[in-house]
Amino acid sequence: MRLSKEQVEKISKSILNTLKAKELIILKANEETVLHRITDIFLNDLKAEDELDREVEEIIKGHTKEIEAGRMDYRKMFSLIKGKLAKERSIVL
Repeated sequence: MRLSKEQVEKISKSILNTLKAKELIILKANEETVLHRITDIFLNDLKAEDELDREVEEIIKGHTKEIEAGRMDYRKMFSLIKGKLAKERSIVL
């Protein structure tokens, strides 16, 4: 995960405060519960992306000879595989 839990909490609080300040939401639960839910969703999405990255790494391991021989670009291959898997699993990146 590229962000720490503390960073995610801070971003989540900022999102909630912005939504409240612009009167874009009406809370049906207390603010602490809503903030906790936003943070959980954010963290779960980051974990899903991390898992996807690990799966892509495993797939790429099967093509190390082509990458080392210069026939395939690692970054391009990683991006293509990750995009395809994300689309198949309806993961928004």
